[in-house]
Amino acid sequence: MKRILLMAMLIAISAAGALSAAPEKKISQPFEYSGYSSKEYDSYAKTTYLVEMSDGVKLAVDVYLPDKGPKRDKFPTVMEFTPYSRAFISAAFKPLEKTKAKNLMGGRGAEIPMPFCFSKLLLERGYALVIADIRGSGASFGHRLDLSPEIGRDGAEIVEWIASQPWSDGSVGMKGGSYMAISSILTASRKPAPLKAIFIMVYPFGYQDIYVGGAFNQGFITSYAELLRTMNLNMNKTAGTFPVMPSAPAVDEDGDGELLDEIPLDKNKNGDFLDDYAYPDNPNDPPEYADGSPREHLYYLATRDHLKNASLNDWISKALFIDSDTAKLGLDPSFGNFSGYDISPIARVPEIMSSGIPLYHVGGWFDAQPRSTMTFFSTARETNPSKLLMIPGSHILMSPFYKHLGVSQDKTLKGVETETLRFFDRYLKGIENGIDAEPPITIQVMGKGWRSENEWPPARAKNVDFFFSESNSLSTAQGTAGADSHKSDFSHDSSFGPRKGNRWLMYILDEDVPDRSELDKKCLTYTTAELESDIEVTGHPVAHFWASSTAGNGDFFLYLEDVHPDGRAVLITENPMRAGFAGLKDINKIILRGSTGVEVLPKLPWHGYEQADYVDGIFNGGDVVELKFDLMPTSWVFKKGHRIRLSIATSDWPTFRLDPALSPSNNPAAPDNILPTVTIHRDAARPSRITLPVIED
Repeated sequence: MKRILLMAMLIAISAAGALSAAPEKKISQPFEYSGYSSKEYDSYAKTTYLVEMSDGVKLAVDVYLPDKGPKRDKFPTVMEFTPYSRAFISAAFKPLEKTKAKNLMGGRGAEIPMPFCFSKLLLERGYALVIADIRGSGASFGHRLDLSPEIGRDGAEIVEWIASQPWSDGSVGMKGGSYMAISSILTASRKPAPLKAIFIMVYPFGYQDIYVGGAFNQGFITSYAELLRTMNLNMNKTAGTFPVMPSAPAVDEDGDGELLDEIPLDKNKNGDFLDDYAYPDNPNDPPEYADGSPREHLYYLATRDHLKNASLNDWISKALFIDSDTAKLGLDPSFGNFSGYDISPIARVPEIMSSGIPLYHVGGWFDAQPRSTMTFFSTARETNPSKLLMIPGSHILMSPFYKHLGVSQDKTLKGVETETLRFFDRYLKGIENGIDAEPPITIQVMGKGWRSENEWPPARAKNVDFFFSESNSLSTAQGTAGADSHKSDFSHDSSFGPRKGNRWLMYILDEDVPDRSELDKKCLTYTTAELESDIEVTGHPVAHFWASSTAGNGDFFLYLEDVHPDGRAVLITENPMRAGFAGLKDINKIILRGSTGVEVLPKLPWHGYEQADYVDGIFNGGDVVELKFDLMPTSWVFKKGHRIRLSIATSDWPTFRLDPALSPSNNPAAPDNILPTVTIHRDAARPSRITLPVIED
């Protein structure tokens, strides 16, 4: 519970301190906003509904209306559509925790709104807030296949329902990060007329965010799928990295004003009430409740529906290619037949572009998906009013890099909340605050500060080649011809610190920035001499090298690092690549095989990832293979006296599944593993290098 409250203090930010203390002065610029709207309401009135979808499934919807302020009959509405429960409930909250929850998240009694969704700021400024459980989660009925287009259909129906309510002025916006960003994207693709704008943060965009460079991110998917399962089954498990509490019931069936007693008794006290009863299969074994009152068992039956959810890990872990057919992966055919193309949010970009809906993107330099953020922004900005904000955060917006850079994490996250208000004031309330007239991009140039840009990547960036050279050096001048060999070490693990987090695990953070100085001993490295002046790298670094191997297959994991004078090697950006996908393809095909005609930007290396694109045994016969792929985008200043390093590993286990051709059991210590020696070739015909986008002062 303490972890949830701590996150809420930073993520579900109150309006206090977020805006200027001088509302009479008009200011509207990134992170600063006053004089255009002001705090008007001190409280809210909350009502919960079960809203019936067109197929008869009922979804739980919480409506928060501003209260204790000017009398208004109608409000613009901001909606979040979540699989993580619109609100939690627990009898274990201590008095101090209840007070904090009330002040930070609007909690009342044993109930706390989902901290990533609730916005005290928007309520105070005269917005209605709607938080809804997607089907198969929380107190909603039904079951689902995650990422499926059905989520967008439900979202659009809720948007239309909102617009039809007597308290709605007919204008709706959506916001959210990660899954809630996906649900916003899927909903917007349905083009419901009342939906006017979406504010989306740190979102995965498709197959390439799960099979990164063709390598399966098992570390995240396996743990996340289990977390999602326990949440969706309304379990009560308070131990572990992320405590899970049951969702607040939608209906107070006994009418006593308490929702806690709507949750069936957990008779065996294992945190799971479903395994205590056989109802409705056995009508004589109905759920029991603390007060003994009779019920229709709405909460129990809704939760029981969730047992039919498709396990995310069970099918994604088998989808080795972007064109893998879900019908062949053991998925219940009732969910339909999809490939990685169809079920990716990026597949919905053409509909969103044709709608022209305004978009605000927030990404984190240390998130797992900043490439996706840049792709959506750059591709749709000509058709949709678009804003982009890049912060030095991870998937949950926080990160140890704020402290490392001397940037206030608290002020940055409050700034994100301020941007939410500026955006919705413009597009839901019609306030001419200038957000659409200023430069569309704000980035944290790490080592310099905040800066506005007009395009991504910045057109003034100069691509500078840093060549792999003799003595493991990295140089702007091509060195002596040669080759460098490295014996694979499957014990290489990029996670760091006591909590063993990294960008790919998304919600696991550590207290300090990742120092790879020890891990680099398990890698092949190339390092520059001490820099004679600062070098700013802003854009997409691209590695381009030639490799051979004593095995037919293999993976390459690249890490770009800032080596400090004291020897610390701080990880800046990274990316893996499965060698069998070395062939370059048209990046426009990332959207539904290129069938829509959408021009995908920026033009980065793309490797197809279809089954036909994969070359099994690509290194057989001693073949030297050309590999070209981008690292995650960044904006970092390498300081004078520091050095730039590129380290190359051939595994990152347990975050990424080992290449099954080299480790059939996916075990780095298995005796039947093949541990190849890989060789990087560098000569005039094969100028192995990394190209850095450098911006000169």
